[in-house]
Amino acid sequence: MNDNQNTAGEGRKRVRTRSLESRMASVASDVFSPLLMATYAMAVALWLTPMNRLPIGVRGWSTAGVFFITALIPGLTVYMLMRAGKVSDASISDRRERPIPFLVSVACYVGASFYVGALHAPRWLVCFLVAAAAVAVLELIVSLWWKISAHTGAAGGLAGFVFWLGVRGALIGDPLVLISIAILLVGVLGWARLVLRRHTVGQVLAGALLGFGVEFGMLSLI
Repeated sequence: MNDNQNTAGEGRKRVRTRSLESRMASVASDVFSPLLMATYAMAVALWLTPMNRLPIGVRGWSTAGVFFITALIPGLTVYMLMRAGKVSDASISDRRERPIPFLVSVACYVGASFYVGALHAPRWLVCFLVAAAAVAVLELIVSLWWKISAHTGAAGGLAGFVFWLGVRGALIGDPLVLISIAILLVGVLGWARLVLRRHTVGQVLAGALLGFGVEFGMLSLI
């Protein structure tokens, strides 16, 4: 009897642990959604580089503009596609449903690059957004036959951006700490996508390497 009770108790504990892991993974996936990575990159650029000398209002409105273009517009697009039955969920779990949302994101990244260019942003910030569009295009092409992770792709891109800033000596504070945080974020998202069973290890790693490589590579050309 005691053995049965112990077994049942351990089973319930494992269920609660898995449930907690799933909730944490869902929160991580939402907070660090690919739609928000450009906004986080803007925050890094405007608060953690010498650009932090700009007036707070300029930095705030610039970041808000990028959020509107690269997060709100694509997010509303996904919502409307869900209402129309064209997309099954906000994470676009079915790779066959990716074309329209990804193409909208590509257009928004390009639009955001023109937006920050009109604000006389440095070339490297414009290049980050152009590279983000390139990452999305490559992910869409790969998605025609394989479900590469867009989450780790976006996080890898942010890590590549932060790493490039650190190499150039453009980060304020300890660059090793900031780079480590960016890389840790990639790891957390990879863990989250695996816990939620949205991707395989290979798809998670491929996304991270693609995002990091394209961002760092394109930034290194300027």
